[in-house]
Amino acid sequence: MKKIISFYKAHLILTVLHCTTSLIAQQPNETRSTKDLSFLIGKWNVERIYNPNNDNERILDGTLICEESLDGKFIKCRYEINRPEKIRGLDEVFFNYNPIYNMYESIWMSSTWPIKVLMQGTLQHNTDNIILNTTAHFQIENSVTEYVKDELIIGTKGEDLNSFTRKTYIRTSEYEDDDWHHHMTEIATRIDR
Repeated sequence: MKKIISFYKAHLILTVLHCTTSLIAQQPNETRSTKDLSFLIGKWNVERIYNPNNDNERILDGTLICEESLDGKFIKCRYEINRPEKIRGLDEVFFNYNPIYNMYESIWMSSTWPIKVLMQGTLQHNTDNIILNTTAHFQIENSVTEYVKDELIIGTKGEDLNSFTRKTYIRTSEYEDDDWHHHMTEIATRIDR
């Protein structure tokens, strides 16, 4: 009888601990929202450095305008990138927090790339900066999978709120898992809120 009572006590304690842990783990999600990404809202000058620190490095300039969209559930951003001797490049990006997946997301559509890309990841608030880390993978030609990872960093104080850096790394399924190519560094400087 004592064994049965001990079993039920242990079971009750484990159940209470599980419920408490679940509630604690879910608590931070309740305060997360698309508003966490509101630092993007405004007008920006953009410099994109492709293949940075490489013999094939090229730099393109443009603008970025971000605003609330779809009743504040998304932040819509539009890049207009000048491409010498080519038609401009347009990117439409929708950023949001997805409470179902518990992830920050962005979907990228480009006039220069036929594949729509959904990036998903985390947002870290540190003392000096905010870091948005996202990843994606998708199939390209010849059944090859491309993997992308992004790191967007913006400061949290004063003038540091007026610029951000986004680094993009890519690799394909034809390469080793840790063989990433630094595809682009984007530097954005705010010109208006």
